[in-house]
Amino acid sequence: MIKKFLKWLGIGIFIIIVGGFLPATLGVYGLFWERWTTSLLGNPLNPKLSWYTPQETISGNYSEALLTSKDSEIPPNVFQEANDYAELHGSDGLVIQHQGEIVFENYWNDKQPDSLFALHSMTKTMNALLMGHAIADGFIDSVDIPAATFLVEWKGSEKEAIQIRDLLNMASGLQESYDFSPSSARIQRMMGLDIIQPNIDVGIDGAPGQVFSHVNPNSQLLGIIIERASGQRLSDYLSEKIWKKIGARDALFYVDKPGGMVHTDCCMWASIRDMVRIGEMLMHKGVFQGRQIMPSGWIEEMIQPSKANVNYGMQLWMGNDFVEYRPYDARMTTFANYHSEPYKADDVFYLDGLGKKRLYIIPSKSLVILRTGSNSKEWDDAKLPNLFIEALK
Repeated sequence: MIKKFLKWLGIGIFIIIVGGFLPATLGVYGLFWERWTTSLLGNPLNPKLSWYTPQETISGNYSEALLTSKDSEIPPNVFQEANDYAELHGSDGLVIQHQGEIVFENYWNDKQPDSLFALHSMTKTMNALLMGHAIADGFIDSVDIPAATFLVEWKGSEKEAIQIRDLLNMASGLQESYDFSPSSARIQRMMGLDIIQPNIDVGIDGAPGQVFSHVNPNSQLLGIIIERASGQRLSDYLSEKIWKKIGARDALFYVDKPGGMVHTDCCMWASIRDMVRIGEMLMHKGVFQGRQIMPSGWIEEMIQPSKANVNYGMQLWMGNDFVEYRPYDARMTTFANYHSEPYKADDVFYLDGLGKKRLYIIPSKSLVILRTGSNSKEWDDAKLPNLFIEALK
């Protein structure tokens, strides 16, 4: 009896795989099911570039490489220690820029300076940068207006109280779902063919402006607001306002469907060295190699501590107050990031991407540090910044 049961169970599983799962991975049942099934074949949180289909190009204007120098006041043993630490923790790339010149870089796993990498949540910062331009261009009056000015679906609901600033500060009170079943709103926001509606419909679990919660709908809704306010494709707007002006190579956005909405909560792909360009621009308050890229004063606005979290500004992180385990939600410790000690400079701010991808910016030391690679649970967010801060005392 047991043998017969196992036999028929095996036949049933075979039929499901051959008749259902395999065709789905080939797109027989449509793009959504292709995305969902193929994500299960690898790391669903960190798929390969080929998984992000369709993609939309952010046109760049690359003409020359960033300056490099073999001479540095930073001792060689400091570079070696940083290199060993990055290698130990499964890094793909480590780039150190000091005083506008790359003074150290190393790559692993066949990566190169122009290799594309998944920014994941570093993508979120692009929303804040473009918000500054949208205000300067007259498309948006201020961050202190209701998000419902552009998210008209929210008018007359409790979400009408949410300000654009609340979305930027990750303090909107919007509720993230942790249901990863195919029909869930979370998966539809990640893999669906219409990501606008499930983000508009996201629930709420608190008053705006009160509790820090680093959840994707905040950032995606900012992208929707920018597109609706500007009347432009977000990829075109980013290309025009920033990407071409800093001389970056072409980059890529993940789009829900051909001609649809770009993902602004995650999933941008850019070359390693081009994110160093972004770091250099941020360090110089919106100026890149003598050219004003961002509206004057906007970067200073971005790095102002928010009311809900003194270590978070507008879609980026700061090291103002020491927290040993930095949470993504003030009410939770899940996935908290380890900091062994306080930062040894009071102006550290940084971009944080899934898998411990980091872009640290330390203006007082004229330092930009970029780490790319796979996740490491033991990654210490204080290690590299403090190593170089100490070396430059």
